[in-house]
Amino acid sequence: MNRAQVWTHAARPKTLVASISPALIGTTLAISSGQFDPMTFLFTLMTALLIQIGTNLSNDYFDFIKGADTSMRKGFMRVTQAGLVSPAVMKRAIVATFAIAFLCGCFLIYEGGAMIALMLGLYIALSILYTAGPFPLAYLGLGDLFVLLLYGPAAVLITYYLQTAHLSGEAALAGLSPGALSMAILVVNNVRDVEEDRTANKKTLVVRWGRNFGKLEFLFCLLLCLVPLLFFYTTHPFTLLSLLILIPAIPLAIAMIKNQDPKLLNLLFAKTGRLLWLFTLLFCIGWML
Repeated sequence: MNRAQVWTHAARPKTLVASISPALIGTTLAISSGQFDPMTFLFTLMTALLIQIGTNLSNDYFDFIKGADTSMRKGFMRVTQAGLVSPAVMKRAIVATFAIAFLCGCFLIYEGGAMIALMLGLYIALSILYTAGPFPLAYLGLGDLFVLLLYGPAAVLITYYLQTAHLSGEAALAGLSPGALSMAILVVNNVRDVEEDRTANKKTLVVRWGRNFGKLEFLFCLLLCLVPLLFFYTTHPFTLLSLLILIPAIPLAIAMIKNQDPKLLNLLFAKTGRLLWLFTLLFCIGWML
C-alpha cells in the first residue's frame, strides 16, 4: 500500500457520504426557494468533508491510544493500529486537516457571520472530543446523538442558512433523515465492535445495553429516516420516491437481525452507506420535481 492509498484509507471514504448528504439536501431546499450560490456550496462541502476526515483521523489515533483498536479488530483496518502511520505523524495530520477545515470555514464565516463562526468552532471541538480528552463522547455513549444531530438537522440547517440567510424548520426536519441513516452506519460499527469496545471501556449504547439493543436501534434508524416524508408529502409529494430505499433497506434490516458473525457486518456497514447515497439522491430529485 503506497502513501496515497494509506491516507485515502485513513480518511475512510465510505463514510464521507455522512457529510456530503446534508450539504446536498440543504442546498436542494435552498435552490427550490430560488437561492443558490455555487461558491458557498463548494466551501460548505469542502469544510464539511475536511471536518469529517479530521474526525476519522482523530478516531484512528485516539482509539489506538486508548486501546480500543487492537490486533483483534474485526472492522476495517485502522492505519495507526496497523503501523502504517506513526502516532506522531497522525497527530500532525489531524492538526493540519482541522486547520485547513478552519481556513475553508473562514469563507463561510464571512458569508454567514457570528452564528457560523460559533458552529464551526463547535463542530471542530466536538469532532476532536468525540474520541479525545478525559470524557470522549464516543466512550460515554453519546456518539449516536452526536452523529444524529451534527450530521443531520444541524448540518442541513447550516447549509440552508448559508445559502438563504434564513433559518428553516423545514430544513431542520429534512435533516433528520441523513442524520438517522448516518447514525445507522455508526450502529453497525458499534454492534460489530462491541467486544473490543467493552474491553477498552468504550461505553457505547451497544456496550451498555447489548447487541440486541443495537439491532433494534438499527431498525429504529431506518424507520426514523422516513419520518420527515410524513410532513413533506402534501407540499412535495415526489419526496415519496425516497420510500424506494425500502427495497434495499429491508434485506439490510433482516441481515442485521439475523447476524451472528461480527465480521460479516463490514459488508452491512458499506451497504448502509450506499443506502444513504440512494436516499439523498431520491429525496433531492423528489423535492425538485
